[in-house]
Amino acid sequence: MTSLSELERDDGLFVIAIVADADAGRLMKGVFEARGDEFEWCRELADGLARATSESPDVVFVEVSLDSAAGVAAVHHIRAMVPKVAVYALAAPKHVELATQAVSLGGAGLLMLPLSGDELLTAVEAVRNALAERRARERLERQLATAQRASEATRRIGACLGKSRRQAAEDIAEVLKEVTGADPVLLYLPATGDSKQLVLQASVGETDLPPTFCAEMEMLNYARDHSFEVLPLVAYRERAGFAVLGFETGVETGNIEAAQHVGVQAALVLSLLGEREHSHSGAMKDPYSSAYTFAYFVDVAGREIDKARRHERRFALATIAVSDLVGPPSADGVPSERPNVEVAETILSTMRDTDVLARVDEGEFYLLLPETGGTGAHSARRRILRETGVTGDRRHESSGLDVTVGVATYPHDGADLSHLLRVAKHRADASRASCVPRLRLDRMPLVEIIDALLWTVGDDDEDERYGFFRPASIELPAPDVIGLAVGAVTEAMRGGSTRIYATAHGGLSIGTGVRAACAAGNNVEVELLDKSRVEECDDVEVLAVVAEHGAYALLGRVDRGVMRAVHCADPLFVDLIIERLGATFGQRLGD
Repeated sequence: MTSLSELERDDGLFVIAIVADADAGRLMKGVFEARGDEFEWCRELADGLARATSESPDVVFVEVSLDSAAGVAAVHHIRAMVPKVAVYALAAPKHVELATQAVSLGGAGLLMLPLSGDELLTAVEAVRNALAERRARERLERQLATAQRASEATRRIGACLGKSRRQAAEDIAEVLKEVTGADPVLLYLPATGDSKQLVLQASVGETDLPPTFCAEMEMLNYARDHSFEVLPLVAYRERAGFAVLGFETGVETGNIEAAQHVGVQAALVLSLLGEREHSHSGAMKDPYSSAYTFAYFVDVAGREIDKARRHERRFALATIAVSDLVGPPSADGVPSERPNVEVAETILSTMRDTDVLARVDEGEFYLLLPETGGTGAHSARRRILRETGVTGDRRHESSGLDVTVGVATYPHDGADLSHLLRVAKHRADASRASCVPRLRLDRMPLVEIIDALLWTVGDDDEDERYGFFRPASIELPAPDVIGLAVGAVTEAMRGGSTRIYATAHGGLSIGTGVRAACAAGNNVEVELLDKSRVEECDDVEVLAVVAEHGAYALLGRVDRGVMRAVHCADPLFVDLIIERLGATFGQRLGD
């Protein structure tokens, strides 16, 4: 693939010689390769014809006496197949008449054997000059086309000055995609004015889970691993970020030039927008909501990580993505601040005084939860979704906001901010792809959820990227499934604080297995629900676990000693199962 740092230049000739005379062949090879030309020597006429008609050379030399004077016809054949090629006839003095015939059939001239180096260079000089003129003309035409595309791109990028840096990044990524033909296009900008961390501010096209908050080297490694090109956005030695460009077959020179032009314009605009945001960054509070600024969040998170490392403390963070499903577009096309204000106020109402909520950009927030482990983060996540109307009793009164939340904890999910944010964003994406909204499970009681899953799990359209977040079906003897449940509970307790909810009855069940497994456990809350109280749950087995390292649910039906079940680690699904268990057995479970 052509590098974005170099423009392709090739002023040499591609020469093919179809000649049996060894002295002539060696002379031509030395002369042309010394001049920097590409040279191929074919001793057989058939081989030479095949190469000349398939490889589009600039010059071909043909010894006309080859194959009983078939070389004469070869001159005409090559000219017919490759119109732009210059074909020279080579002949010994006794075959000069054949060479004359070859020239009359379209040959560019004839050279007598034995050859001299000066004769060869003189013969191709006109071809070299014509080729140089053609390449110069093509470069000018390409530059004109690039200038036309760049002019439109400059106009569109200039219009970004009235927008936020995130909106400008999205527009610039779209422009780069259209101008260069790249797919995908990723735009990385510094997290704050002087930060060495990069944030993925815009992504156009399909790609494989790029890092969203990372150091420059991590971004470069990702681009290298995927064979993507990296375009630094630089203007007057001021680097405003990076564009990562994916090309299927290679980069055309015109696209390189256009990308570089757009990169300079984008750097200027992004630098100006960055300066504008930096002028407001001294304030702790975001001007559009009651949340803190992103710069303040990065500063506090850095101190929290340092404190956690030195004192072996825990903390958690969440990424919260918000989109307005029903809000009308504004007259000037700028997105409404409605999601920012509503969600910020709602989230703040669920937080402790020590928690830090920051607005990253339109529709995205980061939440820092000091001294909070996995179970606490899970509870915070559940409260946010419930209060914003996504889950719980208020979901049918939703204000039209679509909210997804992903959480990550230190040190279980990572030891630096970039890794923790990437994990949290991945879990938010997994939550967006959850089976709960896709199968509308939130509209069903517990037993209908079980039956719906037993019938539908295993469909080919499920997203493979989210692994064990996707429901998986099992069919095993009931004791084996109980053993699986006990193993999940035992593993959960190793991580620390654990909450367990399970069905139970007098005989062998998941509940009895869980009770035995938790007998010697510390910091474990267990809620066993007596199935005999609910007739429709006679053959139902359910387990829901909320632990430091995640959430897990297993549920199914037992028939003649065999259990058909579904299990997964989707937090949204686990929340729903806990809620439905409480509703089925008339108890309030969870927070």
